[in-house]
Amino acid sequence: MNNLQQYDDLASLWWKDSSPFKDLLYLNAPRFRFFESWLSAWQDKKVLDLGCGGGFVSEELARRGAQVVGVDPAQSLVDVARQHAQESSLHIDYRVGTGEAIPAPDASFDAVVCVDVLEHVADLDRVLSEVHRVLKPGGLFLYDTINKTFFSFLWMILVLEWIAGRIPRGTHDWRKFIKPQLMSAKLKHFGFTDVEQKGIVLSGVRFAAWGLIPRFGISARQKRGLYVGVARKS
Repeated sequence: MNNLQQYDDLASLWWKDSSPFKDLLYLNAPRFRFFESWLSAWQDKKVLDLGCGGGFVSEELARRGAQVVGVDPAQSLVDVARQHAQESSLHIDYRVGTGEAIPAPDASFDAVVCVDVLEHVADLDRVLSEVHRVLKPGGLFLYDTINKTFFSFLWMILVLEWIAGRIPRGTHDWRKFIKPQLMSAKLKHFGFTDVEQKGIVLSGVRFAAWGLIPRFGISARQKRGLYVGVARKS
């Protein structure tokens, strides 16, 4: 279904232990391990968090010393992100906008981070073109998305949405998932080089008062489901 309205409807729960989006926060650790194999020092880098939601990645970037701009189409989520950043004494420039029309000038950013977003956008080509536009020459596009496989349908939709309820039902549309080979080809078409992709895999779980907390790792071979990637603006 790719129901984006739920992000507005559930915005107030974003940072709560009961949040249906909490698993996204647990993905920060493997994402940043991969990202930092390419960009080890965030200090004073100007970074766009595209599709920032309530601020999970934006706040992680700000704590690492980056100058962060967070962009999301949902006003309610931007409001939640601003409030939480203020409570956390973090300075983050949050803006309402879409990936198809990023509210920033050309060559504005050293890096663009875009996670949990590309499999939802209306026009992937336009988003990649816009990312290329706002990056400085040599800047990095750091992203993750979901492979279009039978496994990803079973795991992301049937298990996580319909059986386990770890993700709100209707979050994903399997038809919008993106094969790594297609993603690589599109990035090269829009002027990116040095494309690298690796899988994000479940490596274990632990128990907490509010339920199971998953642990994730990086796999060079296994990209059947979620995968993380990087590309450089030439």
